[in-house]
Amino acid sequence: MNEFHLTRALPTRLFRWMVGLFLITGLFLPAAVASGSTLAGHDDADSFIFYLNEEVLVRTDYTWEADGTYDATYTLSMAGQTVTTTLSIEVAEDGTWRSMAMETAQGPVTVTRQDSTAEVTHDGNTRVLPAGPETILFENFNPALIRLFVDGYDQDAGGKQEFSIFIVPQIVMTANLERLDEVERTITGRDWQLTRYRFGLPGVDVTLYIDEEGRLVFGDVPAQHGAYVRSGFESLLVPEETDPTLSAPEFDVILDSDVVVPMRDGLGLMTDIYRPDAPGEFPVVLVRTPYKKELNGLQARFYARRGYVFAVQDCRGRFSSPGDWVPFFNEAKDGYDAIEWLADQSWSTGKVGMIGASYLGWVQWWAASERPPHLATIIPNVAPPDPFFNIPYEYGTFFLLGSIWWADILESEATGDISGARMREVNDKDYQRLLRHLPVIEIDELVLGKKNKYWRSWIDHPVNDEFWAPASFLNRLGPLNIPVFHQSGWFDGDGIGSKLNYQAMRSFGHRNQKLTLGPWGHTDTATRRVGSRDYGPNAIVDLQRDYLRWLDRWLKGADNGIDREPLVSLFVMESNRWIQGNTYPLPETEFTRLYLHSDGAANGLNGDGRLLKEMPAQGARPDHFVYDPGDPTPTPRMGLPDEEDEETDDGEAAPDTLDLDRITAERFAQYTKVLTDRDDILVYVTPPMEEPLTIAGPISAVLWAASSAKDTDWFARLSIVTEEDTIHNLVEGKIRARFRNSMRVPDLLTPGLIYRYELDLWQTGITIHPGQKLMVEIASASFPMFSRNLNTGKHSEKTTRFVSAEQTVYHDQAHPSYVLLPVIPGFEPKDETNAATD
Repeated sequence: MNEFHLTRALPTRLFRWMVGLFLITGLFLPAAVASGSTLAGHDDADSFIFYLNEEVLVRTDYTWEADGTYDATYTLSMAGQTVTTTLSIEVAEDGTWRSMAMETAQGPVTVTRQDSTAEVTHDGNTRVLPAGPETILFENFNPALIRLFVDGYDQDAGGKQEFSIFIVPQIVMTANLERLDEVERTITGRDWQLTRYRFGLPGVDVTLYIDEEGRLVFGDVPAQHGAYVRSGFESLLVPEETDPTLSAPEFDVILDSDVVVPMRDGLGLMTDIYRPDAPGEFPVVLVRTPYKKELNGLQARFYARRGYVFAVQDCRGRFSSPGDWVPFFNEAKDGYDAIEWLADQSWSTGKVGMIGASYLGWVQWWAASERPPHLATIIPNVAPPDPFFNIPYEYGTFFLLGSIWWADILESEATGDISGARMREVNDKDYQRLLRHLPVIEIDELVLGKKNKYWRSWIDHPVNDEFWAPASFLNRLGPLNIPVFHQSGWFDGDGIGSKLNYQAMRSFGHRNQKLTLGPWGHTDTATRRVGSRDYGPNAIVDLQRDYLRWLDRWLKGADNGIDREPLVSLFVMESNRWIQGNTYPLPETEFTRLYLHSDGAANGLNGDGRLLKEMPAQGARPDHFVYDPGDPTPTPRMGLPDEEDEETDDGEAAPDTLDLDRITAERFAQYTKVLTDRDDILVYVTPPMEEPLTIAGPISAVLWAASSAKDTDWFARLSIVTEEDTIHNLVEGKIRARFRNSMRVPDLLTPGLIYRYELDLWQTGITIHPGQKLMVEIASASFPMFSRNLNTGKHSEKTTRFVSAEQTVYHDQAHPSYVLLPVIPGFEPKDETNAATD
């Protein structure tokens, strides 16, 4: 699925823990490769533990015979559940592998090598994968196999050496290995001479400790706070130096399960409370979740060991908590009651903070808007704003795919199944077909198999009126003068939340508003890779450490200096370094207009649309297109495949060979084809940049337009076009025309009349280099991501009749249409050698 949109409501921390490393697939399939190196000669039988923070997440037991045969069983244990997977590798006489077999929670998987390809069969489907002799075997939870890279390393040449690595089911990438140094460690009374290597997997580095026999004994994954540890080498987990500015892991943990926390209406919500095993009072950190409270156990133990009481509560009507589950509307009062109850317990200092991502960030804002007296700080990671500005509505347009997908996750309780089987059932549905149905309100029966009360109530209330007031908090933050740590990413599908929530708090004059925006998606963990783009090691910051320092400062009163550091940190992509200040936008920002220009034929990539700093001429010819809801303008990267083509999980035709470079190229080609073939997208492009241009901050657009319809939608998208003519989306904004003046009081159009529209294009930070171009697209749909406006002025989600609309976009002196960019003057790109690569 398209990460930019469909991870909006995903419980990020849950899936971060489920996978451990970012490369692990939701199926827990083998990351299998064909290797020219023999597996023979490695007589080894042992165990590895994968730790996340100080917790055991996965245990692997394996036997590696001298002839190269390899058998392993690994078990993921979390939230009271276990998922066991087996892997068997058969080899040819020369020790090279010829077949693999896995038993997974989602059925058997077989991989058979034939010449330079491999056939992967799962669930009755077979895919052919490139598997040349140069490609080396890798599997995330079988770290013993990492020695194949060490075997293939040219010790005489040294330096960083590249290896082809193949990760089933869909990625062919390049890994690298670099010998660093030799260290001595005393382990269980014996001195060990270990060689350290840096193993560079796509987007993450692992520091390997290799013994004199070439075996991996320890693999440190600092970006993930994870580690592989061979049995007997657990002492390597203990860091040689501790951070004196952080709370130390000094406590054992007591768990009080299923504590009933009373709500004001008499209902009791089930809460797991993790406490330091020591007398005294401790500050409290609260997480409230609709995704199953046990899944936060790892996080809870991390904080409890460091001197916090950590409470995790199932939201009303979810998993162990009684009541009716209604998204959004109960969280403010329930959050308030939970905070005040926790503050009043004998083990509590009376100071309560909150943390959590996505919906777990949303609940913090709802609770905070009630101003509970004992709430001291919140850390809303990738948190949405009011529901009418993100999901289920974004400025009046209905976020169709994300809303029904999230409802399916909730109704199936997919997040409660750590095997990923239920999540796969959700993602395997044919959304391209299902979402074409009209009226939209009936799609719940097609996707969920039943009518869904809250889905239908969302659609029954398409105006930001009193119905939505209990779930809206932006205008109620005036009295909320508490420190807040806002964190999000430029590619976060809820990124508009960090923008609007931060702006609201600042508009009320609240101090200590920290904001960190990196080159990340919908995650509370720093990564360096989004899709095929790698933004380098500077993108990896230790957010977990920052969160702990923030809580130490505001819940424990620690003088650790975090409140004296720059409050705002923005990552500039393509220069790959951070820029900082104390306010957002940064004080030096110069907002610069790029105006739409054309000679009246900006339709598609082959049109004459231009994007220039100069004001358009008086009397410039407008652009025209016809928007037909019967053939809605597609979301460019989700153009419909041919019926006979197999589809991937993001709705795109699957190539015969799942090579990442090929997939990336085909997606760009598909995007280009959509923009070339369709006349209902206006395209405006700058000349190639002569000098670097850096933008970092909020982006908006002004559009002057007329329509033959009584109501319609407007979409604007900003992208970079590289010198190779590949297109990288940056931001997108949209508005339903009837809400151009107010989200509370809709106002239909007078057909043919010119109106001014302001579009919120979210935010980004990037350097556009010489030779590259900026591109703006204007359209009236982005289907199936967003529901079609049927152009009748009626309720587009409850009716079936539609009409085509003749759309006119103006760009003359009287009606200057433009995008407004947050330019950072004088910014010198310094890290071009680390610039993002495909």
